Amino acid sequence: MSAAGQDCCNGSGAGNGGTFDLAVIGAGSAGFSAAIHGAQLGARVALIGHGTIGGTCVNTGCVPSKALIRAAEALHQGEAASRFAGIRGGTSLADWGATVAQKDALVADMRQSKYRDLLPAYNGIAYMEGPAQFADGGVTVNGALLRPKKIVLATGSSPAAPPIPGIEDVPYLTSTTAMALKRLPESMLVLGGGYIGCELAQMFARAGVKVSILCRSRLLPEAEPEISAALTGYFGDEGISVLTGVTYEAVRGEGVGVTLSLSVDGVGREIEAEQILIATGRRPNTGGLGLEQAGVELTPEGGVKVDDRMRTTKSGVYAAGDVTGRDMHVYMAAYGAKIAAENALNGDGRRYGRAAMPAV
Repeated sequence: MSAAGQDCCNGSGAGNGGTFDLAVIGAGSAGFSAAIHGAQLGARVALIGHGTIGGTCVNTGCVPSKALIRAAEALHQGEAASRFAGIRGGTSLADWGATVAQKDALVADMRQSKYRDLLPAYNGIAYMEGPAQFADGGVTVNGALLRPKKIVLATGSSPAAPPIPGIEDVPYLTSTTAMALKRLPESMLVLGGGYIGCELAQMFARAGVKVSILCRSRLLPEAEPEISAALTGYFGDEGISVLTGVTYEAVRGEGVGVTLSLSVDGVGREIEAEQILIATGRRPNTGGLGLEQAGVELTPEGGVKVDDRMRTTKSGVYAAGDVTGRDMHVYMAAYGAKIAAENALNGDGRRYGRAAMPAV
Protein backbone atom coordinates (compact mmCIF):
# COMPACT_ATOMS: atom_id res chain seq x y z
CA MET A 1 0.00 0.00 0.00
CA SER A 2 1.42 3.34 -1.09
CA ALA A 3 1.30 6.51 0.93
CA ALA A 4 -0.89 7.82 -1.88
CA GLY A 5 -3.60 5.19 -1.69
CA GLN A 6 -3.81 1.87 -3.46
CA ASP A 7 -0.53 1.30 -5.25
CA CYS A 8 -0.12 -1.83 -7.32
CA CYS A 9 2.49 -3.11 -9.68
CA ASN A 10 5.19 -0.65 -8.62
CA GLY A 11 8.75 -1.87 -8.60
CA SER A 12 12.10 -0.61 -7.49
CA GLY A 13 11.75 2.45 -9.71
CA ALA A 14 8.91 3.89 -7.66
CA GLY A 15 9.45 7.28 -6.12
CA ASN A 16 11.01 7.80 -2.72
CA GLY A 17 8.81 9.60 -0.24
CA GLY A 18 6.32 10.68 -2.89
CA THR A 19 8.96 12.12 -5.24
CA PHE A 20 8.77 11.13 -8.91
CA ASP A 21 10.33 12.34 -12.11
CA LEU A 22 6.92 12.30 -13.77
CA ALA A 23 3.32 12.06 -12.62
CA VAL A 24 0.73 11.06 -15.23
CA ILE A 25 -2.87 11.86 -14.28
CA GLY A 26 -5.23 9.54 -16.13
CA ALA A 27 -4.94 5.82 -16.86
CA GLY A 28 -6.41 5.54 -20.33
CA SER A 29 -4.62 5.22 -23.65
CA ALA A 30 -2.89 8.59 -23.36
CA GLY A 31 -1.93 8.04 -19.73
CA PHE A 32 -0.47 4.61 -20.38
CA SER A 33 1.43 5.90 -23.40
CA ALA A 34 2.99 8.72 -21.38
CA ALA A 35 3.80 6.49 -18.40
CA ILE A 36 5.34 3.68 -20.45
CA HIS A 37 7.41 6.06 -22.56
CA GLY A 38 8.57 7.83 -19.44
CA ALA A 39 9.62 4.53 -17.85
CA GLN A 40 11.44 3.53 -21.04
CA LEU A 41 13.40 6.78 -20.76
CA GLY A 42 14.46 5.77 -17.26
CA ALA A 43 12.10 7.99 -15.29
CA ARG A 44 10.35 7.19 -12.03
CA VAL A 45 6.68 7.53 -12.96
CA ALA A 46 3.50 7.79 -10.90
CA LEU A 47 0.51 6.73 -13.01
CA ILE A 48 -2.67 7.95 -11.32
CA GLY A 49 -6.00 6.44 -12.33
CA HIS A 50 -9.49 7.24 -11.11
CA GLY A 51 -12.36 4.98 -12.09
CA THR A 52 -12.06 2.05 -14.47
CA ILE A 53 -8.54 1.52 -15.77
CA GLY A 54 -8.11 1.67 -19.53
CA GLY A 55 -10.00 4.83 -20.47
CA THR A 56 -12.56 5.33 -23.22
CA CYS A 57 -11.30 3.14 -26.06
CA VAL A 58 -11.31 -0.24 -24.37
CA ASN A 59 -14.16 0.36 -21.92
CA THR A 60 -16.79 2.52 -23.62
CA GLY A 61 -15.51 3.40 -27.09
CA CYS A 62 -13.79 1.50 -29.89
CA VAL A 63 -13.81 -2.02 -28.44
CA PRO A 64 -17.41 -2.38 -27.20
CA SER A 65 -18.94 -0.39 -30.07
CA LYS A 66 -17.18 -2.40 -32.77
CA ALA A 67 -18.08 -5.69 -31.07
CA LEU A 68 -21.78 -4.81 -31.11
CA ILE A 69 -21.58 -3.25 -34.57
CA ARG A 70 -20.08 -6.44 -35.97
CA ALA A 71 -22.84 -8.49 -34.33
CA ALA A 72 -25.51 -6.25 -35.89
CA GLU A 73 -23.69 -6.45 -39.21
CA ALA A 74 -23.98 -10.24 -39.11
CA LEU A 75 -27.74 -9.86 -38.70
CA HIS A 76 -27.90 -7.43 -41.60
CA GLN A 77 -25.80 -9.56 -43.94
CA GLY A 78 -27.92 -12.61 -43.20
CA GLU A 79 -31.07 -10.72 -44.11
CA ALA A 80 -29.47 -9.20 -47.21
CA ALA A 81 -28.13 -12.50 -48.55
CA SER A 82 -31.37 -13.24 -50.37
CA ARG A 83 -30.63 -10.51 -52.89
CA PHE A 84 -28.39 -13.08 -54.58
CA ALA A 85 -30.14 -15.63 -56.79
CA GLY A 86 -30.23 -19.10 -55.32
CA ILE A 87 -29.45 -17.97 -51.75
CA ARG A 88 -32.01 -18.06 -48.96
CA GLY A 89 -31.25 -15.39 -46.39
CA GLY A 90 -32.46 -14.94 -42.87
CA THR A 91 -31.14 -14.51 -39.37
CA SER A 92 -32.80 -13.60 -36.11
CA LEU A 93 -31.84 -11.90 -32.87
CA ALA A 94 -32.55 -14.33 -30.05
CA ASP A 95 -31.07 -12.57 -27.01
CA TRP A 96 -29.58 -9.07 -27.14
CA GLY A 97 -28.63 -9.39 -23.48
CA ALA A 98 -26.38 -12.34 -24.35
CA THR A 99 -24.76 -10.29 -27.12
CA VAL A 100 -24.07 -7.48 -24.66
CA ALA A 101 -22.69 -9.96 -22.10
CA GLN A 102 -20.27 -11.30 -24.71
CA LYS A 103 -19.18 -7.72 -25.41
CA ASP A 104 -18.66 -7.13 -21.70
CA ALA A 105 -16.48 -10.24 -21.44
CA LEU A 106 -14.35 -9.05 -24.35
CA VAL A 107 -13.93 -5.61 -22.76
CA ALA A 108 -12.93 -7.14 -19.41
CA ASP A 109 -10.40 -9.42 -21.09
CA MET A 110 -8.82 -6.60 -23.09
CA ARG A 111 -8.79 -4.26 -20.10
CA GLN A 112 -6.81 -6.88 -18.21
CA SER A 113 -4.44 -7.92 -21.00
CA LYS A 114 -3.83 -4.49 -22.58
CA TYR A 115 -3.63 -2.42 -19.41
CA ARG A 116 -3.36 -4.09 -16.01
CA ASP A 117 -1.11 -6.92 -17.19
CA LEU A 118 1.31 -4.43 -18.76
CA LEU A 119 2.20 -2.66 -15.54
CA PRO A 120 4.40 -5.34 -13.90
CA ALA A 121 6.73 -5.19 -16.92
CA TYR A 122 7.76 -1.63 -16.02
CA ASN A 123 9.53 -1.34 -12.69
CA GLY A 124 9.63 2.42 -13.04
CA ILE A 125 5.85 2.83 -12.90
CA ALA A 126 3.90 3.07 -9.65
CA TYR A 127 0.17 2.79 -10.32
CA MET A 128 -2.07 4.68 -7.89
CA GLU A 129 -5.85 4.70 -7.76
CA GLY A 130 -7.73 7.77 -6.56
CA PRO A 131 -8.80 11.31 -7.49
CA ALA A 132 -5.87 13.64 -8.17
CA GLN A 133 -5.77 17.36 -7.53
CA PHE A 134 -3.16 20.04 -8.01
CA ALA A 135 -1.73 21.41 -4.77
CA ASP A 136 1.17 23.56 -3.61
CA GLY A 137 4.31 21.56 -4.23
CA GLY A 138 2.76 18.88 -6.40
CA VAL A 139 -0.34 16.71 -6.71
CA THR A 140 -2.48 15.11 -4.04
CA VAL A 141 -3.89 11.61 -4.44
CA ASN A 142 -6.38 10.57 -1.76
CA GLY A 143 -5.04 13.41 0.36
CA ALA A 144 -1.37 12.37 0.16
CA LEU A 145 1.07 14.74 -1.57
CA LEU A 146 3.26 13.66 -4.47
CA ARG A 147 6.12 15.90 -5.59
CA PRO A 148 6.75 15.05 -9.25
CA LYS A 149 9.25 17.07 -11.22
CA LYS A 150 6.89 17.16 -14.20
CA ILE A 151 3.21 16.34 -14.79
CA VAL A 152 1.26 15.05 -17.80
CA LEU A 153 -2.52 15.53 -17.76
CA ALA A 154 -4.37 12.77 -19.63
CA THR A 155 -7.82 12.59 -18.02
CA GLY A 156 -9.77 12.06 -21.26
CA SER A 157 -13.34 13.12 -22.03
CA SER A 158 -16.96 12.18 -21.38
CA PRO A 159 -20.19 12.36 -23.39
CA ALA A 160 -21.76 15.83 -23.27
CA ALA A 161 -25.45 16.70 -23.55
CA PRO A 162 -26.54 19.80 -25.49
CA PRO A 163 -28.44 22.53 -23.61
CA ILE A 164 -31.93 21.41 -24.61
CA PRO A 165 -34.63 22.46 -22.14
CA GLY A 166 -35.80 19.40 -20.22
CA ILE A 167 -32.90 17.15 -21.18
CA GLU A 168 -31.80 16.67 -17.58
CA ASP A 169 -35.29 15.52 -16.62
CA VAL A 170 -35.46 12.55 -19.00
CA PRO A 171 -33.40 9.34 -18.78
CA TYR A 172 -31.41 9.92 -21.97
CA LEU A 173 -28.79 7.50 -23.25
CA THR A 174 -25.18 8.33 -24.12
CA SER A 175 -22.72 6.39 -26.23
CA THR A 176 -21.62 4.74 -22.96
CA THR A 177 -24.98 3.74 -21.50
CA ALA A 178 -26.53 2.78 -24.86
CA MET A 179 -24.06 -0.07 -25.24
CA ALA A 180 -25.01 -1.40 -21.81
CA LEU A 181 -28.71 -1.86 -22.64
CA LYS A 182 -29.78 -5.43 -21.94
CA ARG A 183 -33.13 -4.93 -23.69
CA LEU A 184 -33.59 -3.18 -27.01
CA PRO A 185 -36.21 -0.41 -27.18
CA GLU A 186 -38.81 -0.44 -29.94
CA SER A 187 -37.82 3.02 -31.13
CA MET A 188 -34.95 5.47 -30.63
CA LEU A 189 -34.11 9.09 -31.46
CA VAL A 190 -30.39 9.67 -32.06
CA LEU A 191 -29.33 13.29 -31.63
CA GLY A 192 -26.13 13.97 -33.54
CA GLY A 193 -24.96 13.04 -37.02
CA GLY A 194 -21.25 12.57 -36.34
CA TYR A 195 -19.53 9.22 -36.66
CA ILE A 196 -20.59 8.07 -33.18
CA GLY A 197 -24.23 8.89 -33.78
CA CYS A 198 -24.17 7.30 -37.24
CA GLU A 199 -22.54 4.04 -36.25
CA LEU A 200 -24.72 3.53 -33.18
CA ALA A 201 -27.87 4.45 -35.10
CA GLN A 202 -27.11 1.86 -37.77
CA MET A 203 -26.20 -0.75 -35.16
CA PHE A 204 -29.51 -0.38 -33.33
CA ALA A 205 -31.49 -0.26 -36.56
CA ARG A 206 -29.91 -3.49 -37.77
CA ALA A 207 -30.80 -5.06 -34.43
CA GLY A 208 -34.46 -4.22 -35.05
CA VAL A 209 -34.97 -0.80 -33.44
CA LYS A 210 -36.90 1.88 -35.34
CA VAL A 211 -34.29 4.66 -35.47
CA SER A 212 -34.43 8.34 -36.42
CA ILE A 213 -31.26 10.47 -36.63
CA LEU A 214 -31.71 14.19 -35.97
CA CYS A 215 -28.85 16.63 -36.53
CA ARG A 216 -28.28 20.36 -36.78
CA SER A 217 -26.43 20.29 -40.09
CA ARG A 218 -25.98 17.00 -41.98
CA LEU A 219 -24.57 13.54 -41.47
CA LEU A 220 -20.80 13.51 -40.97
CA PRO A 221 -20.52 17.32 -41.19
CA GLU A 222 -16.72 17.24 -41.29
CA ALA A 223 -16.68 14.95 -44.33
CA GLU A 224 -17.37 15.85 -47.96
CA PRO A 225 -21.02 16.66 -48.75
CA GLU A 226 -21.11 13.81 -51.28
CA ILE A 227 -20.33 11.31 -48.51
CA SER A 228 -23.09 12.77 -46.35
CA ALA A 229 -25.61 12.55 -49.18
CA ALA A 230 -24.67 8.96 -50.04
CA LEU A 231 -24.82 7.86 -46.41
CA THR A 232 -28.23 9.46 -45.98
CA GLY A 233 -29.45 7.40 -48.92
CA TYR A 234 -27.96 4.17 -47.58
CA PHE A 235 -29.54 4.79 -44.19
CA GLY A 236 -32.89 5.34 -45.86
CA ASP A 237 -32.52 1.98 -47.61
CA GLU A 238 -32.07 0.38 -44.19
CA GLY A 239 -35.15 2.09 -42.77
CA ILE A 240 -33.32 4.78 -40.80
CA SER A 241 -35.01 8.17 -40.90
CA VAL A 242 -32.62 11.14 -41.20
CA LEU A 243 -33.75 14.68 -40.42
CA THR A 244 -31.19 17.46 -40.95
CA GLY A 245 -31.15 21.20 -40.27
CA VAL A 246 -32.81 20.62 -36.92
CA THR A 247 -33.15 23.12 -34.09
CA TYR A 248 -33.85 21.34 -30.79
CA GLU A 249 -36.53 23.15 -28.83
CA ALA A 250 -37.32 20.97 -25.80
CA VAL A 251 -37.61 17.38 -24.63
CA ARG A 252 -39.98 15.85 -22.10
CA GLY A 253 -40.85 12.47 -20.71
CA GLU A 254 -44.02 11.00 -22.14
CA GLY A 255 -45.26 7.83 -20.40
CA VAL A 256 -42.61 5.17 -21.05
CA GLY A 257 -40.91 7.27 -23.73
CA VAL A 258 -39.76 10.76 -24.66
CA THR A 259 -41.08 13.51 -26.91
CA LEU A 260 -38.70 15.88 -28.68
CA SER A 261 -39.93 19.27 -29.83
CA LEU A 262 -37.94 20.67 -32.75
CA SER A 263 -38.11 22.93 -35.75
CA VAL A 264 -36.81 22.69 -39.30
CA ASP A 265 -36.71 25.91 -41.36
CA GLY A 266 -38.91 27.54 -38.75
CA VAL A 267 -41.58 24.85 -38.88
CA GLY A 268 -42.18 23.15 -35.55
CA ARG A 269 -42.98 19.49 -34.99
CA GLU A 270 -42.76 16.78 -32.33
CA ILE A 271 -41.25 13.31 -32.55
CA GLU A 272 -41.81 10.52 -30.04
CA ALA A 273 -39.71 7.46 -29.24
CA GLU A 274 -39.10 5.04 -26.41
CA GLN A 275 -35.47 6.14 -25.95
CA ILE A 276 -33.34 9.13 -26.85
CA LEU A 277 -29.59 8.78 -27.45
CA ILE A 278 -27.41 11.88 -27.15
CA ALA A 279 -24.41 11.73 -29.49
CA THR A 280 -23.71 15.42 -30.01
CA GLY A 281 -20.14 15.55 -28.72
CA ARG A 282 -17.77 14.98 -25.84
CA ARG A 283 -16.47 17.20 -23.05
CA PRO A 284 -12.85 17.17 -21.73
CA ASN A 285 -12.58 15.87 -18.17
CA THR A 286 -11.13 18.89 -16.36
CA GLY A 287 -13.36 19.20 -13.30
CA GLY A 288 -12.12 18.60 -9.77
CA LEU A 289 -8.42 18.87 -10.64
CA GLY A 290 -7.87 22.41 -9.38
CA LEU A 291 -6.57 23.53 -12.77
CA GLU A 292 -7.66 27.15 -12.50
CA GLN A 293 -6.01 27.59 -9.11
CA ALA A 294 -2.85 25.95 -10.44
CA GLY A 295 -2.65 28.32 -13.42
CA VAL A 296 -3.54 25.77 -16.11
CA GLU A 297 -5.55 27.66 -18.73
CA LEU A 298 -8.48 26.14 -20.62
CA THR A 299 -9.58 26.84 -24.19
CA PRO A 300 -12.98 28.47 -24.87
CA GLU A 301 -14.23 24.97 -25.72
CA GLY A 302 -13.19 23.66 -22.29
CA GLY A 303 -10.06 21.68 -23.15
CA VAL A 304 -6.64 22.16 -21.58
CA LYS A 305 -4.73 24.69 -23.67
CA VAL A 306 -1.44 23.31 -25.04
CA ASP A 307 1.16 24.44 -27.56
CA ASP A 308 2.81 22.29 -30.22
CA ARG A 309 5.16 20.84 -27.57
CA MET A 310 2.16 19.71 -25.47
CA ARG A 311 3.00 22.31 -22.81
CA THR A 312 0.18 23.91 -20.83
CA THR A 313 0.26 27.47 -19.53
CA LYS A 314 1.79 26.23 -16.25
CA SER A 315 5.50 25.49 -16.33
CA GLY A 316 6.28 21.79 -15.94
CA VAL A 317 2.73 20.67 -16.75
CA TYR A 318 1.87 19.01 -20.07
CA ALA A 319 -1.37 17.59 -21.44
CA ALA A 320 -2.35 15.10 -24.14
CA GLY A 321 -5.35 13.24 -25.50
CA ASP A 322 -9.03 14.11 -25.22
CA VAL A 323 -8.50 16.44 -22.27
CA THR A 324 -7.00 18.95 -24.73
CA GLY A 325 -10.29 18.96 -26.64
CA ARG A 326 -8.65 18.27 -30.00
CA ASP A 327 -8.05 15.25 -32.24
CA MET A 328 -10.18 12.93 -30.11
CA HIS A 329 -8.86 9.65 -31.51
CA VAL A 330 -7.10 6.96 -29.50
CA TYR A 331 -4.03 6.87 -31.75
CA MET A 332 -3.64 10.66 -31.57
CA ALA A 333 -3.98 10.50 -27.78
CA ALA A 334 -1.18 7.92 -27.54
CA TYR A 335 0.97 9.86 -30.01
CA GLY A 336 0.52 13.19 -28.21
CA ALA A 337 1.14 11.62 -24.80
CA LYS A 338 4.42 10.11 -25.96
CA ILE A 339 5.54 13.56 -27.12
CA ALA A 340 4.39 15.11 -23.85
CA ALA A 341 6.36 12.60 -21.76
CA GLU A 342 9.51 12.95 -23.85
CA ASN A 343 9.39 16.74 -23.79
CA ALA A 344 8.72 16.78 -20.06
CA LEU A 345 11.77 14.63 -19.40
CA ASN A 346 14.15 15.64 -22.20
CA GLY A 347 13.68 19.34 -22.83
CA ASP A 348 10.80 20.14 -25.21
CA GLY A 349 12.49 19.04 -28.41
CA ARG A 350 9.52 17.36 -30.14
CA ARG A 351 6.55 18.98 -31.87
CA TYR A 352 3.03 17.62 -32.25
CA GLY A 353 1.94 17.33 -35.87
CA ARG A 354 -1.42 16.42 -37.38
CA ALA A 355 -0.76 16.89 -41.10
CA ALA A 356 -1.24 13.18 -41.77
CA MET A 357 -3.83 12.26 -39.15
CA PRO A 358 -5.72 9.05 -40.00
CA ALA A 359 -9.51 9.12 -40.10
CA VAL A 360 -12.08 6.33 -40.33
